[in-house]
Amino acid sequence: MFKPLYLYLLTLVMALGVSAHAQFAKSPYVKRDPRVDKLVDKQIELNKQALRVRTTLEPGFRILVISTNKRDLAIDAKSRLLKIYPDQKSYLFYQSPNFKLQFGNFRTMKEAELMKKELVLDFGENLIIIPSQVEVKGEKLEAENF
Repeated sequence: MFKPLYLYLLTLVMALGVSAHAQFAKSPYVKRDPRVDKLVDKQIELNKQALRVRTTLEPGFRILVISTNKRDLAIDAKSRLLKIYPDQKSYLFYQSPNFKLQFGNFRTMKEAELMKKELVLDFGENLIIIPSQVEVKGEKLEAENF
């Protein structure tokens, strides 16, 4: 009765000893192509560039150009804005029952006021500067930090 138990314990101790020895053995040598290192470095650089260009949201201002319950008027105003200012973004929102057209991504009130003076000629005096979360490109953020 004791003999199988001793035999089992002896086998268990030997197996654990071999297993522990295998974990501390010398690791195998891996020969890799040096081009792999170049690819890894290239991918790291591409990731850094992607982070720099990424757009974030920050507090700022937009100009409310039109608020109407007629969708066609809002779309017409948006197309006129895009023709006049192709480099600026415009945002068309629907808040029941009105379509609201917001224009621009301005970090300061002063920038928004300057643009509002230009827009008055095409869209009239009913323009309102509103606080909003605006899109800011990553490169602009880095330029301001340095």
